[in-house]
Amino acid sequence: MKTLDTLLLVAYFVVNGFAVVQVIGSYRWPTVTRLVFCLLFLAAALVNTRTALNTPWVYQNYADYAIPLYSRFILGGFEPIITPMVLSIAVGQVGVAAAMFMKRRWFRLGCAGGIVFCMAISPLGLGAAFPATLLMALAFYRLLSHDKREPATRSDHRPIKSPRTAAV
Repeated sequence: MKTLDTLLLVAYFVVNGFAVVQVIGSYRWPTVTRLVFCLLFLAAALVNTRTALNTPWVYQNYADYAIPLYSRFILGGFEPIITPMVLSIAVGQVGVAAAMFMKRRWFRLGCAGGIVFCMAISPLGLGAAFPATLLMALAFYRLLSHDKREPATRSDHRPIKSPRTAAV
């Protein structure tokens, strides 16, 4: 049991360290951060799909770490709908992953989806490596903010020049 506790503790710190790197990356290397989020969400979708189809009951273990409201849901209403619910989540994760390679509206929608997802799983507590999920939501928000600051482009993808103001 001690080995399992040590493994969970190491995984917890690794995931939170990763989340800190994603926040920093969203400022310094937004393109790399987008790629990493794409890979992370694709992997999560794959794992969730396989788990939901093969061993859906393992999701009930998250009740041990979640806030009371989430625990009641996981052990109650979630049980009969685990597989379709988790498969729906996996579809959303694929959408977020795909949006990381898109531009403008689709990218922003993917960032918003990433923020909502990270905030929604935060109450799972240790089961979601809290506060890593909040840090990743911050990284998505930072990517979203960075994207909104990029200059507008024409249909031929050339930047639109700002009109010059006349000096009075």
